[in-house]
Amino acid sequence: MSSIIEAKFLNQKYMHKMLGSFSQATGLYTEAVNMEGKTFFLPGNAERCEFCKFVRSQSKGTVKCQESYKRASLEAAKWQEPYFFRCHAGLVLWAVPILINEESLGSIICGQVLMWEPDEFYWEELKPFNEGNVDFEELKKLVQKLEIVSPKRTQAAADMLFVVVNHFLKRNIHILEEKEAFQEQLQQFRQELEKKKKLPSSETDDYEGYLKKERNFLSYIRLGDRTRAEKTLRKLLIDLYDKVAGDKKTIKLRLIELATLVSRAAVEGGANAERAMAMLNEFNEGVIALDKVEEFLFKIHTIVEKLLEEIFALADKKHLSLVKEARYFMMENYSRSIKIDDIAGHLCISPSHLSHLFRKELNCTVNDYLTRVRVEKAVELMKKHELSVEQVSRSVGFKNQSYLAKVFKKYIGVSPMVYRNSLF
Repeated sequence: MSSIIEAKFLNQKYMHKMLGSFSQATGLYTEAVNMEGKTFFLPGNAERCEFCKFVRSQSKGTVKCQESYKRASLEAAKWQEPYFFRCHAGLVLWAVPILINEESLGSIICGQVLMWEPDEFYWEELKPFNEGNVDFEELKKLVQKLEIVSPKRTQAAADMLFVVVNHFLKRNIHILEEKEAFQEQLQQFRQELEKKKKLPSSETDDYEGYLKKERNFLSYIRLGDRTRAEKTLRKLLIDLYDKVAGDKKTIKLRLIELATLVSRAAVEGGANAERAMAMLNEFNEGVIALDKVEEFLFKIHTIVEKLLEEIFALADKKHLSLVKEARYFMMENYSRSIKIDDIAGHLCISPSHLSHLFRKELNCTVNDYLTRVRVEKAVELMKKHELSVEQVSRSVGFKNQSYLAKVFKKYIGVSPMVYRNSLF
């Protein structure tokens, strides 16, 4: 087996724990072999039984064992399940296939047992298996030391090992995919950072610019605007890294702060509060143990993706997809004078049914959500000093400036004018 395959999928430390625990629990011998039947892993201090040691010490004994394992591995891979066989020396073993995306990397060999008491027929069968200069009397003595395992127990052990091996491989595939995602994201980050460095200094944002992007980012999270949320997050991270010159301590503090804001915004956008808080706790615990800036950035991407998935999990069911479509319709038409009847009509459902879905899934009314969309859009337009508050009000679908002032203060905490004055 190539070292690349081993490094990618067959983590030695975890294999030692997995096969070592299995052997201790069952009392059965295990080893991992490649598709040529050659052993590439033995757990801990595992040793072959005295019978096998004796057989392998004979002329071509090891070669014959490998041939037996090779045939068994091929059969196990073909059937994609544990394959029982008798080795050239007459012992009962089974091969559990190591399969990655239906490609076989080898098998876990388990057994080195008998399934019945040796009788005269067994001895007759054993002789052809071990022709040559083998001391047959010595071989018979060693046979007496072999464990006899019932068919029921061997099948149960094979089934258990099959489950354990599959769990192990799925875990390693997940780790590999995460590593590949990390490397891809790292490459993109470096490329975008190089582009930013080439911009004129006048185009480089200060901290105020960073905080504006952060506010927009949280707005996109609350509204469930996945595309713009992910795009803005990349810009945020580039700006942050550039501003603090890669200082690990500062970046870590800022990202922990950002993760907290993101989790709250996601809950406001419809994510489950308990799961969002659990993700936040997991993030905080994970990022503390990290040492590289690139790992911090990957972690924040991961939690944002998970929280967005929580929001967009709505699309997995038919009635929940209606909520998503309604939200999209409002985000596209917030500047118009639309009502719940217009939204329900667009979806071809009754207003009462739409209202019920919003209360059930988002814990708010349709009008509440539409108002939130308009306020978030008003926040964006407030940054354009050429627009009056009255113009902003009309642009986002409010009838007058006074109503904008009322709902703006409710959601943002200050009046539109106070907010605008804080920007300039």
